[in-house]
Amino acid sequence: MPPPGLVRSPVGAAGNLPLMIERADGSGPSEQRRRVLGILGAGQLARMTIEAAAALGVPVVLLAENPTDAATEVTSRVLLGSPADAGQLWALAARCDVITFDHEHVDLEMLTTFEEAGVAVRPGVAAMRMGVDTAHMRATLATLGLPTVPHEVLDPRLGVGMAAQVEAFGELHGWPLVLKASRGGYDGKGVWPVADQDEALAVLRGAEESGVPLLVEAFVRIDFELSALVVRRPGETLAWPVVETSQVEGVCREVLMPGRVDPQRAAQAQAIAVRIADAIGVVGVMAVEMFACGGSLVVNEVALRPHNTGHWTIEGAVTSQFENHVRAVLDLPLGSTEACATHVATVNVFGPPDGSDPMHALEGALAVPSAHVHLYGKEARPGRKLGHVTVCGGDAAEVRNRAWRAARELGTSVPAQLLRPAATP
Repeated sequence: MPPPGLVRSPVGAAGNLPLMIERADGSGPSEQRRRVLGILGAGQLARMTIEAAAALGVPVVLLAENPTDAATEVTSRVLLGSPADAGQLWALAARCDVITFDHEHVDLEMLTTFEEAGVAVRPGVAAMRMGVDTAHMRATLATLGLPTVPHEVLDPRLGVGMAAQVEAFGELHGWPLVLKASRGGYDGKGVWPVADQDEALAVLRGAEESGVPLLVEAFVRIDFELSALVVRRPGETLAWPVVETSQVEGVCREVLMPGRVDPQRAAQAQAIAVRIADAIGVVGVMAVEMFACGGSLVVNEVALRPHNTGHWTIEGAVTSQFENHVRAVLDLPLGSTEACATHVATVNVFGPPDGSDPMHALEGALAVPSAHVHLYGKEARPGRKLGHVTVCGGDAAEVRNRAWRAARELGTSVPAQLLRPAATP
């Protein structure tokens, strides 16, 4: 339950909030005030959400773990604390009307307590469980009759019996397999491709020590990966054009709209994403990542927040994923999701091997025609995701070429796995 006398306070930890005091029982000033959005987490997604909210005149309060997190540069309304600290969450709730999220590393049981106390949590705790718990996500997709990766939840209560589960699964589906953390994985972390039983045993021993629940999944042979992005508020669901995505070592490196996604497959992917969004009652943006396998689609992951595969919408769509997320969680009319160009390419920027900061190479990147550069204000270190570049235009090869040219100016080379004629400057 919330602390007694919970109020909406005009005082933040790092600046004054332009709010009227409003008691939890509804007493207090009756003057109209601007609705305030609270964001749990302060990474680049929160940063770009704040930028979109500012254009709408929507104040944002952050709960950041560190004062140097990417989003703290673009707002003074910052509370410092852990997302696992109930007291800090109540402090955030006291200063905003709606809480939304920059990441999935949250305590769902704690958030359920907040929701039951009347705090507006978006996309909703029940919906968010899809993004937090892979086992729950797979079970929900099966209930909806949607195609998903063959899998089995490993029961940690069986101890060494998990190895027998994996062996039996491998005999049924063939090797290699993929072991995956049910919670806490992202950007390739918590995902272990295993070629044989010996490699699987090594992963299982580490998981047993950490207590991480695991799934074993079949290794799916795919043509390419794609992502369907939707936004929903009660009674209104919209979908952006579907994009092709490229992952290297579990990390998204480029997004192409439409890439190799033909109209028939795009319509199928949008229908799947909309069905999931409506079924679980999402409020906000949701990304559904899928595998294209021959003529069919297989759902791989679901993210209940703005997503890396939707960054192209900032310049490439009438309304960006970040603006529509703000609109949805505040129950405002959604903006058009139509594309503004025939082709869009977005390339992620990573810290160069020498540890240099891409900011020092900004001039060269901005000299690339039509290149839109986004740097997240994060401390540079090798391999860290530091920004992205987007190029829009009428020719697929040209926009991809320019996006990679700008990324290379910033110190990000084209991975060997992605080298094909359109990617080389």
